[in-house]
Amino acid sequence: MLQGLSITGFGMGLVFLMIIALWGIMALLVRLTNRPEKAAEAGEPEEQESPVSVGQGAQAAAAAVAYALAAEQIQQKSSAQAKATPLQSQWLLSGRVRQTLHHPGKGMNK
Repeated sequence: MLQGLSITGFGMGLVFLMIIALWGIMALLVRLTNRPEKAAEAGEPEEQESPVSVGQGAQAAAAAVAYALAAEQIQQKSSAQAKATPLQSQWLLSGRVRQTLHHPGKGMNK
C-alpha cells in the first residue's frame, strides 16, 4: 500500500512539475516574441489618412452593404422555397413537423 501511494505521489508530482515547466516555457516565448515595433520606439510621427485610404474605406463599406443585401435576397429565396409547394406530399410534411416537435433543434424548447 505504501509503495502504491509513493508511486502515485511521484507521478502526480511529475505531472504538475511538467505543467509548471510548460507554463514557464510559454511565458518565456511570449516575452521573446512580443517585441514593440522599432517605429514606435523611434518616436516617428504617425501618418494621417490620405484621401486614397478614405476612398477605399467608402468602397469597402459599399461592398459590405451590397453583400448584405445579396445575402438577404438569397435567404428570402431559400425560405420561400422551403415552404410547402403543391409538389410536396402532405405525408412528408407531417413527418417533418412530427420530427421537429419530438426532437427540437439547438436552442429550442420542448
